[in-house]
Order: sequence, then C-alpha cells, then structure tokens
Amino acid sequence: MKRSEKRLLLGLLSLAVVGAGVVCSDIYFDRRDELRAEQSSLENEWIEIQTLFEEKEMWELRANWLEKNQPPYTSTESIAQSIFEKAQAKNVKGVTTSRQTLLPVDRQPHYTQAGVTLAAGGTLPDLFDWILELTPPRQFRVIKNLKLEPNPENPESLNARFDLLRWYAPPKQ
Repeated sequence: MKRSEKRLLLGLLSLAVVGAGVVCSDIYFDRRDELRAEQSSLENEWIEIQTLFEEKEMWELRANWLEKNQPPYTSTESIAQSIFEKAQAKNVKGVTTSRQTLLPVDRQPHYTQAGVTLAAGGTLPDLFDWILELTPPRQFRVIKNLKLEPNPENPESLNARFDLLRWYAPPKQ
C-alpha cells in the first residue's frame, strides 16, 4: 500500500471515528434530556404523593362528612320530583317561577346529579334571597348558568333563567 493510500485510509477512518463520536454524542444528549424530563416528572409526582399523604386526615374528614350528609339516591322519579318541587317558588314573597324543565339525571362515580331548568321573576333582593335560600351547602344544591335580564314590562324587576342542580350520593351497589 502506498503512503498516499495509507494517509487516505487514515483520513477516512478518522472521519468515521469523528462521525461515530458525533452520532453517539447526539444519542447521549437526547437520552440525557429524556431522562431529565422523566426525573422532573417523577419528582413532581412524588411531591403530589407527599402532599396527599400530608392531607390524608383532611380528605378522610371530608369523605366522612360527605358520606354522612350527602342525601341518598333513592330513585330517578323521586329525586326529579324533589328538585322540581323545590324549584317552585311557593310561599316566596316577590318571586314567581315558570317554564320548569327537568334535566336528565347525570350519574357519575361519586355522585348522581338531578336538576331543573327554570325561569323566575322578581326584584333583585327577592330573587337573590330566594336563590340563596335554595342553595345552602348542606343541601348539596347549586345554581348553574344564571342569566339575569331586566323585565321589559316592569323596570324594577328582573327575569332570571338558571339550572338548579342537586347532588346525591351514588346508588349503593
């Protein structure tokens, strides 16, 4: 083999070694970045786990309170009737209700939701007093999609349209 051929072969081998080094370093840095991202994700997950363990007593108290206070699911008809009756503003001074429509019962793993869509009218203080009376926390009732509009026939009163929802304990298996 001639001297020039040896130099050419040495040059090609050097280029191959440098190329392999570049490829290996690229693979190394990519893998390092993946491992750092995974380490960061695992550290965040560990912090969440530690926080949950630190708050364990509070969550157990909440679960016990829910188990004791959340109204039990009986049947679709009875809970629908109950929410429908509560939505009627009987014996409420200054509030009238109309256009009540039952919402479909929504069954979730931790609760069953019943609701009614309704329209109500009255003065601002009367409406909000009634809405607050409808939604005490211990009754597991909430207002969703509240829309208020001035009453075109009576400028001192408002028309309200909203969903009144109630959450029940899931049915026993």
